Order: sequence, then C-alpha cells, then structure tokens
Amino acid sequence: MDSIDRSQSMRRVRIRYELARLRRALLAVAPFVLVVAVALRLTHRPSSTLWFGGLTVAISTAMLWYGRDWQRAVLPGAVAGLFPLALSLFANGVHGCGAGSCSSLCVPACSLGGIVAGVAIAGVANRRRAGVWFWLSASGIALLTGSMGCACIGSTGVVGLAVGFAAGAMPGLVRWAFGRRAT
Repeated sequence: MDSIDRSQSMRRVRIRYELARLRRALLAVAPFVLVVAVALRLTHRPSSTLWFGGLTVAISTAMLWYGRDWQRAVLPGAVAGLFPLALSLFANGVHGCGAGSCSSLCVPACSLGGIVAGVAIAGVANRRRAGVWFWLSASGIALLTGSMGCACIGSTGVVGLAVGFAAGAMPGLVRWAFGRRAT
C-alpha cells in the first residue's frame, strides 16, 4: 500500500513541476506575442505573419519548457530574427514604381537581414562553443521570426531570408565544424 501512495505522490509532484515549467515558459514567451502583434499591425500580409508568428510562439514555448540547449537558443534566435523582421517590415512600405513596372525592396531586405541573422547566430554559437542542437534551435527561431515579415511578397521573401541566413552562417558553421575536429 505504501508504494502505491508513494508512486501517486511522485506523479503528482512531477505534474506540478512540469506545470510550473510550462508557466515559466509561457511567461517568457510573452514578448514574442508582443512582437507578433506589432508585426501584424505593420504588415500587408497578416495571414502569413500570423501563421509564422503563431508557429514561433508555439515552438519557442516548447523549447523553453524542454530546456537544455533548446532553451538557451531561444533568446539569441529571436534577437537575430528581429533584424530581418524589422528590415522586411520597413522595406514592405518602400517601393518604387516607374513606367510600367514596380519594384519592391522586400527580397533584398530579407536577404540582407538573413545574412546578419546568420552571422549573429554563428557568432553566439562559436563563442559559447555550442553543440548542434543549439545551432539548429537558434537558426529555426531566427528564421521563423524573420519569416513573419519576409513573407511580404510570398515565398520569395522567405527563400531570400533562408539563402541570406545560410550565407551568413556558413563561415561560422565551417569554423565550428573544424574546431570540433581539432579538439
């Protein structure tokens, strides 16, 4: 009888512990909700911004709840993703029209923002001597955060962000890979 009471008690304690971790994760993700709200206000494509923003909030919450490298990657990923988001939201409002054609600065802004985000993630990861899960997690959050604004002209902006991010992160990724072999 005693072992049944003990296992039920341990189960209740574990549930309380996990719920407390989830509450902390939800509290920590509150600024993301604010970023999504601002992006929704400034974008011309609210449906894609809402989709990417919701995905960012959900994945960030799960990563913060889970902990380890995933938890440590959320803040650097979100901060790195703010640059392409801000650039693309600004570029979305600036375009030039001439005789018979219009051009948008969205794709170049997303590509440039992606380069900066990739360099930022690589710098943080190499400075921390982080593992592969940090790289993947921070990159995912940065790309999702940036995609809220880079979907300004559809998938082309998101592809521009991803290509720019890969170009920015590649030198740091190579440095990380060769640094791991040397140790």
